[in-house]
Amino acid sequence: MDVSQYLEIFIDETNEHLQNLSDCIMSLEKDPENMDTINEIFRAAHSLKGMAGTMGFKRMQHLTHDMENVFQEVRSGNMKVTSGLVDVLFQCLDAIDAYLENVKESSDEGTEDNEAIIQELNDILAAETGNVSEEKTAAAPQQEEKKEEAKNDEYEKRYFSVELSEKEKDSIKSAEERGMNVYGITVYIQEECLLKAARAFLVFKAVEDYGNILVYYPSSQDIEDEKFENDFSFFLETEAPLEKIMEVSKAVSEIAEVVGEKVNYKDLVAVAEKKETAEVETEKTAPVAVAAPAEKTAPAKTQTKAATTKKQAAGKPVTNRTVRVDIEKLDALMNQVSELIIAKNSLVSISSTEGSSLQSQTFHEQIEYLERITTNLHESVMKVRMVPIESVVNKFPRMIRDLSKKLNKEMELIMTGEDTELDRTVVDQIGDPLQHLLRNSADHGLESGETRRKRGKPEKGTICLNAFQEGNNVIIEVSDDGNGIDTERVKEKAIERGLVTPEQAEALSQKEIIDFLFMPSFSMAKQITDISGRGVGLDVVKSNIEALGGDVEVKSVMGEGTKFIVRLPLTLAIIQALMVEVHDEKYAIALGSIQTIEDIPVSEIKYVQAKEVIHIRGSVIPLIRLEKVLDMEPTEEEKESLTVVIVKKGEKFAGLVVDNLMGQQEIVIKSIGKYINNTKIISGATILGDGEVALILDANVLL
Repeated sequence: MDVSQYLEIFIDETNEHLQNLSDCIMSLEKDPENMDTINEIFRAAHSLKGMAGTMGFKRMQHLTHDMENVFQEVRSGNMKVTSGLVDVLFQCLDAIDAYLENVKESSDEGTEDNEAIIQELNDILAAETGNVSEEKTAAAPQQEEKKEEAKNDEYEKRYFSVELSEKEKDSIKSAEERGMNVYGITVYIQEECLLKAARAFLVFKAVEDYGNILVYYPSSQDIEDEKFENDFSFFLETEAPLEKIMEVSKAVSEIAEVVGEKVNYKDLVAVAEKKETAEVETEKTAPVAVAAPAEKTAPAKTQTKAATTKKQAAGKPVTNRTVRVDIEKLDALMNQVSELIIAKNSLVSISSTEGSSLQSQTFHEQIEYLERITTNLHESVMKVRMVPIESVVNKFPRMIRDLSKKLNKEMELIMTGEDTELDRTVVDQIGDPLQHLLRNSADHGLESGETRRKRGKPEKGTICLNAFQEGNNVIIEVSDDGNGIDTERVKEKAIERGLVTPEQAEALSQKEIIDFLFMPSFSMAKQITDISGRGVGLDVVKSNIEALGGDVEVKSVMGEGTKFIVRLPLTLAIIQALMVEVHDEKYAIALGSIQTIEDIPVSEIKYVQAKEVIHIRGSVIPLIRLEKVLDMEPTEEEKESLTVVIVKKGEKFAGLVVDNLMGQQEIVIKSIGKYINNTKIISGATILGDGEVALILDANVLL
């Protein structure tokens, strides 16, 4: 068996354990004596060690083994969790993460031994446990003995229960005659293990490096089908010592215990004969003794059953029934749904064609039925692709902790709405922009502790990350209670770089001044650090978010703080849209950004600073003539009224003038690549039912 087939499982599980460890260590720093957290860290480190050992990553195994040692002492009450220990533990996590990155790239952990970190960890261990009392030292072996006894009672050598066929007996006898050791081994898997068969095969792989397995119990097929409880047994023919076989078996992750010993053919036959004799005796005495033993054994069985039930209830974690699916498979499914929707639109188009012969009621009913099915299928596929943004943001508390130490500023990150769901494609790409915004808030946004004290603010700065759904968008806000953006300084910088003249700068609005920050290489940092100020910053954030079909907005009040508002589409592939006509061309506008549709008499158009506006229900809304934006020839026909689509972005509104409304339609967004990359008002194209291509207008860019 090739272990590399488990590499993906190893990478996924290691990522989960690393995140779990990071969360637990963060919690432990705030509550150093929380035994639940300490036990959880010990279990995660133990699992990581086992997994790394099984996959042959010795350096990772060595590091996690030392982490496990430390937490064994913490669990035993022999040492305390200190700030210094937490720092070293985070260094350990970084080192494991680096190993994992190497594994992802080359299936190899690399050559870095991380001896300095391991030495530091062991120094802390020695310093903390050096004064262990003699009483404790003396008591330890006794405790170990008691533990061993308890363990022996709990884990039986079940290989003696295996009913051997004549062929299997012959193979054991033959191995003995060739001078080989034959070991009987029973392996117990942890009850909460979700991949029992995989663990069993990892054990088989590990021991097969040292010999041949003569007997499986249950059969290899049953093990592959997971038709067994939490233990399995086997007989192994080998030249290796028993200790080695036990060691490599235990090194597999989520193995609770391994028991075994050297067996010989004579003993196995004797045990089998004894068992057969006992069964015969039981059959003979059963009619006489049936009443009396039943009373004695019944409570024991009941107790055992109750204990088992209780153990299962307590030990089995409540987990979501999930299946990991390759994103490429979901993309393929999504493409198929897209094609189905296009085909459905085509049928709808044919049915509505004037003069069509397909006008029967049955045909229309079937079209409506197909429409319902495709809509439901679309919703189901979209839900499969939706994942909480938690997977992206859960690494940020650790990042803010590190920044707090590096910048010597006290700060706290408050996160809300981590369960807000977004399309997987968006979630995968939103991590870096959000990380940059948070680093920007920590470095540029928050003042130093001394400045905050002088300004009457709490010494500890606050950074908030808030996510929520708004219509067809997800909003992620990154805000801080720091200094806010100094627009005067930004203005001076823009003049200094020749972007505007001093006269032009005076007429700029706050938004226009802040927009300079999103220009390439426009850095306000006085000093270049590894945190920010390299000139690669907000422009990259903006371009990444716009590439996802979203936009970023900034609100800042000098002295009070800054808020970055990132608006992202829920999904990227299929949307509900309003189809409109501008001259003879068809365009789609996402329904999520449309507020209302109005019929405005031309006489009601007013002018503000030479720009057309309309007055609707107490609001003054700027008018955008799409024929001008799309660079079309102006129409000569004089109209008495205009059809205006009112679109909204946050608190801003605009009225888009169109010639004709075609109705609502579910459209599939197709990328148009780099063909019209410079025109950001076109966010893609779609194929209509009649095969015609319509461009999709991005209302966010027009506002």
